[in-house]
Amino acid sequence: MKLIKINEALLKQIEQLYNNVWNQSIGERLKKHYTYEGYKGVALLNEVDELIGFAYGYTSLPGQYYHGLLSKALDPIEYEKWLSDCFEVVELAIDPTFRRQGHAKTLMTNLLEGTERKTAILTTQTDNLSARSLYESMGWINVKEPFYPGVPEKPFVIMGRQLNADY
Repeated sequence: MKLIKINEALLKQIEQLYNNVWNQSIGERLKKHYTYEGYKGVALLNEVDELIGFAYGYTSLPGQYYHGLLSKALDPIEYEKWLSDCFEVVELAIDPTFRRQGHAKTLMTNLLEGTERKTAILTTQTDNLSARSLYESMGWINVKEPFYPGVPEKPFVIMGRQLNADY
């Protein structure tokens, strides 16, 4: 396996993988996020350079769509603790045939490595127990549950992790 930074050449493979996993498009959103402050993206390739997973995020700042949703869900104390100096993990996707092999943990560890923010935050579906278990095993905690970023019938959980030991 080979871990690399997300680059333009991988965009088509990322689009295909994301569509296979979530049945949604990510191409335009990823191109937009690629320009955000603090953007970092990592991809994992197999032995023949085929994408098996990716993760990316950026500095969460006022004026960004999801930052706005998160800030509405958190009270002022939670906002100060979790969003005032935060790296937002936006996506993590693994090809279903490569799951439960430690690849998500590898991607997440590499994504957060060297991040100069005090905290990291992400959201996942409340019923996505495998993702929640992974994140909890890596030191993430529940910040707010339920969280409704879109359709009211689909509850999510906001999870956070302290990145700076002095925080």
